[in-house]
Amino acid sequence: MKQHYESNLYPFITMMNRISDIVFILEVMDGPDFLYEFSNEKAKERLGMDETILGRRFEDIYPDERAAYLRHHYLELLRTNEPVVFEIGAEDGWTGETTLNPITDEYGHITHVLSITRDVTERKQLEASLLRKSIELGMVWDHASDAIFLMNEDGSIYKVNKAFEKMLGYKEDEVKNVLIAPFFNGHNQAKHEAFLAKLHSGESFENMERQRVCKDGRIIEVLASYRPIKMSGRSFAIVMYKDISEMKEIERQLKEREERFRSLFDLNPDVIWATDPSGRIIDVNASVSHILGYAKEEVLNQKDHLLMGTEESQRSLYQSYMERTLQGESIEYNTTVPHKCGRLVDLKIKTIPIKVNNEIIGMYEVGQDITKQKRAENALKKMAFSDSLTALPNRRYIIEKIDETIQDAYLHGKMFALMYIDMDHFKEINDTMGHDAGDELLKQFSVRLQKALDDNQVVARLGGDEFLILIPDIEDEKEVEALAEKIFGSIKHDWKVDQYHFCTTSSMGISIYPIHGRNKRELIKQADEALYEAKNNGKNSYRIYRK
Repeated sequence: MKQHYESNLYPFITMMNRISDIVFILEVMDGPDFLYEFSNEKAKERLGMDETILGRRFEDIYPDERAAYLRHHYLELLRTNEPVVFEIGAEDGWTGETTLNPITDEYGHITHVLSITRDVTERKQLEASLLRKSIELGMVWDHASDAIFLMNEDGSIYKVNKAFEKMLGYKEDEVKNVLIAPFFNGHNQAKHEAFLAKLHSGESFENMERQRVCKDGRIIEVLASYRPIKMSGRSFAIVMYKDISEMKEIERQLKEREERFRSLFDLNPDVIWATDPSGRIIDVNASVSHILGYAKEEVLNQKDHLLMGTEESQRSLYQSYMERTLQGESIEYNTTVPHKCGRLVDLKIKTIPIKVNNEIIGMYEVGQDITKQKRAENALKKMAFSDSLTALPNRRYIIEKIDETIQDAYLHGKMFALMYIDMDHFKEINDTMGHDAGDELLKQFSVRLQKALDDNQVVARLGGDEFLILIPDIEDEKEVEALAEKIFGSIKHDWKVDQYHFCTTSSMGISIYPIHGRNKRELIKQADEALYEAKNNGKNSYRIYRK
């Protein structure tokens, strides 16, 4: 859970670990119940909280009385949907002032609670001292960091400290005995009088968020606390203002950054997966539906990541990418994954390590749909490597294929053969019947050659009536001769082109790797020479190159 927050709220985590306040985030569960999802470094330092609290309830961590006390205030937050403030204490005398802030979803439902606890031990001790020593506040009064003032029973100000003057900009003589203080913002007299009545009847008010207007016109946000006191038979109230403008601004910035991040994540046109260090998907954006057809919930509930594939080689490669990313490296690669409907989608993947406090706690995988781009590239590649007349591979393709076959044969000790074949008397046929008929004959000749070959055997048109056949993984010359006979058997039958019926023969020259050469230049040359020998010996035959 912590990693889920840390991966999505990196700026929040960084900031919360640097402030001096104790910060928790709890998820609101059915019941209602509250589960800890995040605690900052200050919580670990001051309260001794470690990672074991994450995913646990109050009742799992605290004694019954303490758990019930916390639960009471959290339930009040759910009831009022307003910030709730209360105090907590420790056996060593430490006192914390906790503010619970609701975090809502787009529908206004409270999904999480942000708990911020400030160390108010010193302030509480100061307040107790003020109550004991009455108006003679001395050095404590003058040097307190919070604004403090005494208020008469009618609501007018009796005395202020220096921090008050510094915070609000008003000198004591500017506000003393003024019934309606000039720093009140949006003053409502009826509510003010009702508040004073409750205060002087003995009720205290702690840590109420209020806005106050400074003398220079600035509006600041304060936590205001009011306590009634009796001095010399008179009723007063001691009031303390703590400036929380900076904290509230931080809260606003955090919310804005979270919204920006969620917008970037949720509205990104590419698929974005967020995973933990084990590879488990903890979040995915809506583009997974547009690009791959899956609902977000389906992806989160899948046992295996779509990018892992089903083949062992794919899984091994994906595992290596994940391991490298979790070591801090960003990886780019292309892969193909199935759409929910069954068709294949080409994705360009970029992995990004997720770092929090210089610790990698997961990774993002950004998948860009390049299916149309790949199709266009394949079409262009096919055009570049295909013969426009016969649709067979062309010279460029077969040359590259020979290079690949040589490398494979060299590494694994294999043999392969090249067959150089052309039609006897093609020039006379072309000149007699015309070029259109000649082209049609070449197309039919190409079809017969393809039908005589297996799937791993390749025939390419070099130009004119010349064709080159690549036969990988042969055992010996006898196998080559048998295939040559099969090919000649497929092309010896009559040809029908337009209104013409005729017979024609072919000649073939064969070279074998590595017997007749170890590079493509030598092998093609020897096959060509063997073809020349076959033609000189009456045509309609094949010859294997002999040195």
